[in-house]
Amino acid sequence: MSSAQKILCIEDNAMNWRLVQRLLSQAGFEPHWADDGLKGYELALQLKPVLILLDINLPGLSGFEVATKLRQNPAMDGVLIVALTAKTMRSDRETALVTGCDGFISKPIDPFLFVGQVESYLGGHRDRLEQGREGVALRQFTHQVVEHLETQLREAQEGNRKLLEAQVALEQRSHHLSRLLDLSKDTIPVRDPDEILSRVLGQLREELRLDHLSAYRLHTSGAYFEGRTWTPGGFMEAPVLPGEQALVSGAEALPRGAVLVNAELRQTDVWEQGIDLGLWDPKTQAMLLPMRSRSGADRLLGFLAADRAGSVFQPFETELAALYAGILQVSLENAELISHLDETSRALGTSYEGLESTYVALKDAQRALGAQDRKTALGGLFLKMAQRLQLPVRTLKEESHTLSMYMERADIPPPEERKVCHQSMESVRHAIAQVDDLVRALLRRAGQIEASAPEWIHLHDLLRQELEIFQADGTLAPEFPVELNLQAPRDLIFGVYTDFSELLGHLVSHALEGGARQIHLRSWGGKRHYRLELEDDGGPIAPELIERAFEPFSGLRPEDPPQDAGRRPGTGLPSCAHLMAAYGGVVELLPTAQGSIVRLNLPMD
Repeated sequence: MSSAQKILCIEDNAMNWRLVQRLLSQAGFEPHWADDGLKGYELALQLKPVLILLDINLPGLSGFEVATKLRQNPAMDGVLIVALTAKTMRSDRETALVTGCDGFISKPIDPFLFVGQVESYLGGHRDRLEQGREGVALRQFTHQVVEHLETQLREAQEGNRKLLEAQVALEQRSHHLSRLLDLSKDTIPVRDPDEILSRVLGQLREELRLDHLSAYRLHTSGAYFEGRTWTPGGFMEAPVLPGEQALVSGAEALPRGAVLVNAELRQTDVWEQGIDLGLWDPKTQAMLLPMRSRSGADRLLGFLAADRAGSVFQPFETELAALYAGILQVSLENAELISHLDETSRALGTSYEGLESTYVALKDAQRALGAQDRKTALGGLFLKMAQRLQLPVRTLKEESHTLSMYMERADIPPPEERKVCHQSMESVRHAIAQVDDLVRALLRRAGQIEASAPEWIHLHDLLRQELEIFQADGTLAPEFPVELNLQAPRDLIFGVYTDFSELLGHLVSHALEGGARQIHLRSWGGKRHYRLELEDDGGPIAPELIERAFEPFSGLRPEDPPQDAGRRPGTGLPSCAHLMAAYGGVVELLPTAQGSIVRLNLPMD
């Protein structure tokens, strides 16, 4: 005997299988199990066992039918089939042999003989039919197959009948639920509580064929329940019920989700209370359905009371009534909420009108304060600029006096004195140009000169003027070191003055935000390009921040380093890139050992 021999046991009794498994495993076999005939047949084709232990009394396909099916499959040639049967009649054993079994082992299994019986069949033992008994056994098997088919046919017919009944019930439920869904959609926009009650309760009465239907809701005071009851003329007001009324107390005592119907309702004290209140007739089938708060308080908010003559309420009908009660409760709560929101909205509208007028007054006051603040700021700026204009004005006075002295002479000045006159005149012109440029820049800043129209601009003059204003308005401290090295041979460009003043402002802000202690501003280039660099010593910037320096809102990235991780690029650099793009130029941010360089490359064509 090989230790790898597979034996398949087709047995629907798990206890019998565990016994067979233990005995075969101890004997060195590899046991497998299937709990019905069809699974056993499929597993036999997969495993190709040396022997199949086949229970005769199987659900579905019987053991005889499984044996016949296995013998008809050429793949099962040579596989032994031994029947496990509790039937001891001669005809049953003969039927097992004629259907293809090689033998049989009686049940219950004898643990002391079972392994020997299996090994005997594996060793070549076979049970045989007596001569002349095959016909009898075949007739017996045919009779059993016919009986089995008749039984299965009756079971199929009964199952089909139940399926038809279930289909009818499902169609009815689908119809009810479809009407319920349509009702919920139609009720959503309704705001009148009386109309909601009429719609929901009217359809519920129609669906369940109710003779009486009443609905009670807890008043907002919480002291009593107010109700509506159906009459042939529609739903009318019903007498109020105190909160301590016995029927109310009985409904409140019911557990959440409970619905009292039929005989169950008749066995409670609530039954008599409902009869006294006229909620149902003593000869009818009645229903009491509590409606509770949807919050955790589990408070009784109301109840439905109904009855009808004839058939008792079915479970689906109580579920349907509960769904209608839920729609009624939600619709009424939504209507109340929306009504409250409407009142709140009207109150807010009134408040908004007052706030709007207040806001207008505040804006007027803000504009007045802004104008005053602007005057104050401009006054301070003009004062500082006036102080800076003292030197060129003094130069004008002195040189004008020198010229006037020479001009008052009657004789023509000699050549050496003419040179002095020319020098004085050049100083006067330079001082006038300096004063004129500063005044124009100051007027632009104050909004007194149109600064958004394109014009021809000398960039070097603009840089000097704006740096003067930065020192005057406090952006740069008077003692802050700014080194200028403007060597570009061509600086005349046609553009908007404020674009370039804003550009310089962003460059200076980048340096100051990094904590720079000094600034180097230099230019160079040729006939076709103008290059400007601002170098600072404000500290190095991380490479990943340099890559995103010109992206808008780059500081809002969630993966950015924390605020204390080191220096960041200036917040105005994205605006620099935008301004340069408008003139066809580019801007770069370069790291240095002590800080950074912002380089502008501007085409001059």
